[in-house]
Amino acid sequence: MTQLTPNAVPTLHNRQNPDGFEPWVQVIDLKKIVSASGKGGDRYRLVLSDGQYYMSGMLSTQLSSTLEDGSLAVNYFIRLKDYVGNTVQNRKILIVLGIADIQPGYERVGAPESIDKAGGAPAAAPVTTTHHHAPAPSLYQAPPAPAYQAAAPQSTYLPHQSTAPQAAAPRNPYQKTTTPVKNHAPVVREDPGIRVSDIASLNPYSGGRWTIKARVTARSPVKNWTNARGQGKLCSVDLLDAKGGEIRATLFNDAVDAFYDRLIPNGIFYFSGGKIKMANRKFSAINNDYEVTFDTSSDILTSKAGKQLQKRDFTMVDDTLAEIKVTVWSERATDPACDGWANQVLAIKGCRISDYSGRTLGTFSSTSFVTNPALPEAARLLSWYNAGGASTSTKSLSSGGSGVGGGMGPFDQRSSIADIKDKRLGYGQKPDYITVKGTVSFIKHDTGVWYQACVKCQKKVVPDAAQNFNCEKCQTVYASCENRYILSMVIQDASGSSWTSCFNDQGKIVMQGKSADELAELKDTNMGLFEGSFKQAQFRPYLFRMRCKAEPLNDEVRVKAQIVNLEALNYVTESTELLDAIAKLA
Repeated sequence: MTQLTPNAVPTLHNRQNPDGFEPWVQVIDLKKIVSASGKGGDRYRLVLSDGQYYMSGMLSTQLSSTLEDGSLAVNYFIRLKDYVGNTVQNRKILIVLGIADIQPGYERVGAPESIDKAGGAPAAAPVTTTHHHAPAPSLYQAPPAPAYQAAAPQSTYLPHQSTAPQAAAPRNPYQKTTTPVKNHAPVVREDPGIRVSDIASLNPYSGGRWTIKARVTARSPVKNWTNARGQGKLCSVDLLDAKGGEIRATLFNDAVDAFYDRLIPNGIFYFSGGKIKMANRKFSAINNDYEVTFDTSSDILTSKAGKQLQKRDFTMVDDTLAEIKVTVWSERATDPACDGWANQVLAIKGCRISDYSGRTLGTFSSTSFVTNPALPEAARLLSWYNAGGASTSTKSLSSGGSGVGGGMGPFDQRSSIADIKDKRLGYGQKPDYITVKGTVSFIKHDTGVWYQACVKCQKKVVPDAAQNFNCEKCQTVYASCENRYILSMVIQDASGSSWTSCFNDQGKIVMQGKSADELAELKDTNMGLFEGSFKQAQFRPYLFRMRCKAEPLNDEVRVKAQIVNLEALNYVTESTELLDAIAKLA
């Protein structure tokens, strides 16, 4: 184990320069000193300890980056390389000019006292210390080989039953090391003496000083990407720790080559040195607001590269008489094993609930599927299905189905327009989705009713002087374009009204089947029919599926409501639902 140099502080207290003395000391306090003039860089005061005595010091400005990038922190251990003594207000301090090595620490060693109060203890030659600590492998030194080893897989994840990794050999505190480089700690570490953090405690402010012990529950295939800067590859692994915390980790390029083959599913590893950031919950089913990246690249753009993406939809039903659409992609969509799912009980882990176009289930490459799991619920469900459930009429939660509501959700979960304000919908981290029965009372049509779109990708195009249309995404010039709706309108119910927006598919329904191209032609040829089209579209009742999200606008936050789906009101169905609701209240 690395050792603090005994009597280091008394020796430093009596010295003016290193003269070959490069002791190991512990940083037990740090404080930022702001320049009084406001000019020049900020400096940092630090307190150095040898476990018995401590003294004050200042960190030179060229070393400030070690604190700002998280390489140095309180309780860390440093080996001094260059320094100079100074006297300030009759008190000796040490100006640290160079650091040879840094190792993480988590607790203060010993109970040191001030060297000034001790009257300047006599210096002694360094001997074997009695103060020990077990830090992680040096941030500036390559880990010993072999560097990575998975613990033996267990049937359940018990943190103290996995095979313990071998600790690194003791390191001489006076051993010469290479010049410090930027902190890029290994992804998988093998030091059981380090402090392990819970996955639930990780956040973007944790810096790079955390270590987790986790099981790999899923590993995605390696995917190749291409953008204007070149090519690369990535993969992701889902991690689970002993307390049930989950997080997704993504590896890029060299990290894929180094760790992909070792990170076998069900193996247990130590992870550290990753960058934590907010997760895009749209593409992850992991119950964590953050994800970790083991790579320095942050400018990644995925491209289909002209490849056709395979898609397969199937419908699941249970004994609540509800059905939902499930979508699988890529290799799984063409996997013959999917054909065997029909008429079987299927358990899915790691899927995503989507409210787009009704309620659907999306899947990822890491999503797990198990047919006929050995569970009492599965046996009961299969028995119900075989006894007549297969032919029972069901309600579809997904748009386009034959069920009541057509993806609008249960009748008893409908909202009113006033709920948007009263319940402060949209102010959470994720958007809120509600279903409202209302009427279109006004459609803004003086400007901005549609936009000119690419006939291929439907992105906005820019007309040129020759009346051609340039699509920046397709990098192609077209002779014509397609007009697509982007409507802004007011809907109202008995509780109030709200501005909303909708796009092309919903706009066609509101405009009674007229396309934006048809309206554009009417505007050029018959302004009376153009105005009449909007009057005809008003005051018609619908079921609206709305997305509510608070967004900043002109230095204030407003809730933006967008219609993601709508259906013309079916009075027979609506009456049936109302009678059922009244019966439940009786």
